[in-house]
Amino acid sequence: MKVCPKCGQAFNDDNLSYCLLDGEQLVGGSEPTLVIPATGQVDTADAAPKKKRKTFLWIALALVVLLIGGAMLVAVAYVSYRFGSERARSNKTASVNTTSSPIANKASATTTPSATQSPSTSPNDEDTDEVIPILWNTSATQVKQDVGLVYRFECPTSGTAAAVWGSDIYTADSSICTAAVHAGKITLADGGEVTIEMRPGRSIYGSTTRNGITSSTYGQYPTSFVVH
Repeated sequence: MKVCPKCGQAFNDDNLSYCLLDGEQLVGGSEPTLVIPATGQVDTADAAPKKKRKTFLWIALALVVLLIGGAMLVAVAYVSYRFGSERARSNKTASVNTTSSPIANKASATTTPSATQSPSTSPNDEDTDEVIPILWNTSATQVKQDVGLVYRFECPTSGTAAAVWGSDIYTADSSICTAAVHAGKITLADGGEVTIEMRPGRSIYGSTTRNGITSSTYGQYPTSFVVH
């Protein structure tokens, strides 16, 4: 192959001596060299997308790990909060039931006579014609509770109201004198004579406020009394 040094035109006919375009004398040329890439050589144009793809996968994996970790932390915090709330509620309920609940005090009064109750004034006599002196915390559980029995008691002056459950019909462990004030038969200041009659138990006892005394509600109780 020959090449024109003036115009650069190449001619494959080796017999030509002058350029057919401008008449310049041709000179010998060489074949273009074909470059073959070495085995294992990586095209940089293909390597860049692969590198970007790998980086994206690592970022996505890191985000997934962070999301799972965050969800676990939230779950642990929620469980801890619920556990703490339930424990606090249980402690509060136990505290109320043992210290301030009228029913808890009611059960205690039923099973253990008051330390202030004098043996000489305990209403153990079944003679209903006798007026028995009692204290303001005395209940009908300290006498025989057969239905229909009638008792007469004497409440002292300057009384202090005690627990009462029911309205008109009171649980047997209610304060006799306080029930009489609630029923309008006597007053805290003056005290006085009270007559009660034993009645059967009821499934529920209501609550009302009368004469400065507020009675409490209660469920089933085996024996009751009314104030005459």
